[in-house]
Amino acid sequence: MKTLSFERLKARLRTTQKKAYAHAFSRIMPYYIINEFPKSGGTWLSHMIAEALDMEFVPNVRLRLETRVVHGHFLHPLGLGNVVVIWRDPRDVLVSFYHHCFFRNEHRNAELVRLMKLNLPFDDYWDVRANLPQFIRFVSTTPFAPRFTWISFVNAWAGRPGTVQTSYEKLRHDTASELARIVGELTGVCLLPDRAAQVAENHSFAKAKAKAKATSRTKEGVEMLFVREGSTGGWRNHFSVEAIAELEALGYGEPMRRLGYEL
Repeated sequence: MKTLSFERLKARLRTTQKKAYAHAFSRIMPYYIINEFPKSGGTWLSHMIAEALDMEFVPNVRLRLETRVVHGHFLHPLGLGNVVVIWRDPRDVLVSFYHHCFFRNEHRNAELVRLMKLNLPFDDYWDVRANLPQFIRFVSTTPFAPRFTWISFVNAWAGRPGTVQTSYEKLRHDTASELARIVGELTGVCLLPDRAAQVAENHSFAKAKAKAKATSRTKEGVEMLFVREGSTGGWRNHFSVEAIAELEALGYGEPMRRLGYEL
């Protein structure tokens, strides 16, 4: 694997500080931790929970000793409290993660794109179907952003006692009701149906995409929006027989079934 740049190292230092604070103080402040494997809908859920609790949510900032919603990719549970784990069909996760790894968006992923292209120099990055099998094997055997695999994350967090478990699919199916359930289990706060519906509307994908487009106009080099499709089952447009075979060979079948997804 190619060497990390100075910018990537600085990003890792920020992540290390956030994780240290979360593990040490999540039960005290408290921090409300939204935990996910990347591209599972955690940023979206974090914005909604923060608004429902009348808090500000700013991604990728240094944590302070104050009550707030914290979004992250935490593998180790030690010390963490007030955790919501959000799942998504890993096939949709992998397709979304592919686009995040190879196309610059408005969320400062240029360094990740540079590094991934050094490690996987495909002839045509737009040919997702052809490239996906090799990409799946790479991120499943040589993880570095994050530094763990989806299967490891499942083994650590699936059904873990003391956590609130949800999924991207449940939130897309009935955002307001699922949001109200999550907030109630997480904080004991009863989120009234009208309030839950308003928060869901404020963070609809149509509004999120419009906001992303407006943001992207002020930044150079944006090739694709961070909010891309937001679909469920969109993986079918990109997965080949070879990509499915990679999932089977890499052991995705059993952890998928644990979460209710059939390979």
